[in-house]
Amino acid sequence: MKDISGRVGGVLAWHPEVAMSAPEIDEFLSGRWVARLATVGTDGYPHVCPFWYYWDGECVYLSATRTRGSYRDLAANPRCSVLIDMDDRPLMGIRSNMAKAVLITGDAQMEHVGSGRKVSIGAGPWRGEYPPERAVALVTSRYLLFARDGALGTTGERFVEMLSSAETHGSQLMKDNQNRVFVKSDRSAFVPGTSPKRR
Repeated sequence: MKDISGRVGGVLAWHPEVAMSAPEIDEFLSGRWVARLATVGTDGYPHVCPFWYYWDGECVYLSATRTRGSYRDLAANPRCSVLIDMDDRPLMGIRSNMAKAVLITGDAQMEHVGSGRKVSIGAGPWRGEYPPERAVALVTSRYLLFARDGALGTTGERFVEMLSSAETHGSQLMKDNQNRVFVKSDRSAFVPGTSPKRR
């Protein structure tokens, strides 16, 4: 077998020359992809679960429920990794390689909906402090259609408004979201192989 370790391009070898830059990472993570959160299970094995997410350029934010194994894992051990990737090769064949992946490793911070405390989003257009229920609504709204998209009924704007309104306290909508947890994972490291060459 030929040594292909130095080959750049093609689908068989990864090389630092094809790593995404910091702006390319930000642009990629701004997409509506699925994040896979890896936690350390209480049995010592890795536990991986898909989530919707928001990336602000510094941290990744998720919305979990207290009934999920991921919540229990993070409550016991905040260490986690988040993988966000896309790969068109299963659909387009091996000749096309637009595969991208970013692996973020850090420690999670969690805050329960209805706790009365504030959570902070450190950067980006949503920078600021929010009640956890509004932060959960912001993360979820990224995946909903908005009025500008021609959506009817509950649009992304309306969803954020409903979860943030004092009128919803005690409502079924709030009860349905009461067991939600806002999860913030600080980026302590980009794993080599997915790291930007420039920071």
